[in-house]
Amino acid sequence: MATAPREVGPGPGTWYLDPLHSSLIFVAHYLRFGRVQGTFGQAWGRVAVSEDPTDSAVEVVLDAASVNTGVGARDAHLRSADFLDVDHHPELHFVSTGMEPSTRGRHSFRLYGDLTIHGTTVPTVLDGQWVGEAPDYASPEDTYGHFFSATTQIRLSDFGVGDGGPLPWGGRMVGDTVDIVLEVRLQDQDPAPFLRQIGHIP
Repeated sequence: MATAPREVGPGPGTWYLDPLHSSLIFVAHYLRFGRVQGTFGQAWGRVAVSEDPTDSAVEVVLDAASVNTGVGARDAHLRSADFLDVDHHPELHFVSTGMEPSTRGRHSFRLYGDLTIHGTTVPTVLDGQWVGEAPDYASPEDTYGHFFSATTQIRLSDFGVGDGGPLPWGGRMVGDTVDIVLEVRLQDQDPAPFLRQIGHIP
């Protein structure tokens, strides 16, 4: 049974991250003067929406090995012990601890939570915004989707993630500050059965 839409944001109940229509993006300084953008292609997430939206709970898990910057050799290096060390820390994990309205824009909010990367957990704040609602393209009468944008900034050193070492011309291979940009679609049905059907997840 689909959750009925409401004027602003998803209604009370359980909502799921739609990984096929969401972008989990990071942007970092690379080789001191350049910037590189990447994504995590494998993600799972669930939002328990309360009658009072500020009491809602969010949990998101990313597969660290699914990091993708478009260059295979670079991605392999990011998975190595020099950076994410995915053999020992296979997941990135976010669990919310609170939410409050924000004055940054219409339908905006601040989402507080604990972000775990490389086995280290650090309190993190995301500036988010509800963008809008649309029915599912394939089955518009059955499934509604809500779109959100969110941003934050983290420091790799806070999580014990390496920077690749010094460069001959000064600076480090990867800058310490990383920008996070999230463009997320939530849906009212668990996507796992369909994702397994198409081979997106085991």
